[in-house]
Amino acid sequence: MSFTYYSDNRLVFGTDAQQHLQELLAPYHPTSILLVYSGDYVFDLGIHDTVIAAADALGAKVLENGSVVPNPRIELVRELVDTARANNVDFILAAGGASSFDTAKAVGVGVPYAGDVWDLFDGTHEPTETLPVGVISTIPGSGSEVSDCAVLQQGKDKRALETRLIIPKFAIVNPEYSRTTPYRYQAAAVADLAVGFLEPYFTSGAHIEAADRLLEGGFIAALTAGRRFAADPQDLATRTELHWLSATMFNHCWLATGSVNDWTTHRLEHELGGEYDVIHGEGIAAILPSIIRYVGRRAPERYAQLAARVFGADPYDYTPQQAANLLADRLEEHFRALGLAVSLHELDIPRSGIEHVADVLTGNGTKTVGNYSPLNRDDVIAILELAY
Repeated sequence: MSFTYYSDNRLVFGTDAQQHLQELLAPYHPTSILLVYSGDYVFDLGIHDTVIAAADALGAKVLENGSVVPNPRIELVRELVDTARANNVDFILAAGGASSFDTAKAVGVGVPYAGDVWDLFDGTHEPTETLPVGVISTIPGSGSEVSDCAVLQQGKDKRALETRLIIPKFAIVNPEYSRTTPYRYQAAAVADLAVGFLEPYFTSGAHIEAADRLLEGGFIAALTAGRRFAADPQDLATRTELHWLSATMFNHCWLATGSVNDWTTHRLEHELGGEYDVIHGEGIAAILPSIIRYVGRRAPERYAQLAARVFGADPYDYTPQQAANLLADRLEEHFRALGLAVSLHELDIPRSGIEHVADVLTGNGTKTVGNYSPLNRDDVIAILELAY
């Protein structure tokens, strides 16, 4: 339970947050800025104009690329690394959500690295330096705007890089910016947001009781804001709540400091997402209830505690396994209320692919997945069958 917590990240929050871009960039004395995004929203929201104005004021040129896609690809990162090197880029700015941010983070560590940037994701090498990265958030949910994580895909292989080196130097969060986000993507991000409070909650080892209470409160707030979002996606107050929860939930996992986090759900979803190009939050919604129902048969304690404290599952009325099942049911209801699929067949994932996913995740049965109740190959197959 010994640890050091530190995050070199400046968060500027509010409906005028973008007005601070020039002062946020100034300490880095940029001369060549690479702007990364994934659609016309940067023009519709005025973000592009804001970036150009700030760069002009600082005497910096701007290069840009708007080709980022969900489940971002290594091929674009390689292209951008070459572009950045050829143009002496010294600052990377990303606008959007996790896909844009993760792309920017990968380019940041890729430029100073002598080899192929994928080496840093497959574990061949550890990054030792990065170009500074700043982000402008247009969709809440992933927490990538303040996190030490980037997820990339090469072919069907999806990998995560985790290092404090890639925490963005600053994040601009204007809740007005998420008003143009398509409902499907925001609903998926809202699901991911709620689950972000659960991965650290599901722990079998020593942990800080105060962290349980903080995570429970964040989870309740995420469920409440999610329901309000589903009822009125344009409500600014609700989107403000979601943006703040996003930044709070994954600020280098500070709510989970001192414990071993689970991450079973994310690891299973990353493999499904890589194999079938599923939107991350949609994959989360389709498998988490089944994970809880399955694992709850042998390790229901943490699920039961959460069900008691959040959904009133009185331990005198419910066995631990019954309480775990109640938690799964309530989560499934929440995901359905957001309009998300809650099974694999709804996502058009073929049943025939389940064993392949399990083989890849477990190295053909040689390793396990997750920390709360580690899953072997047969467990993974059983969960995915249950989720089908």
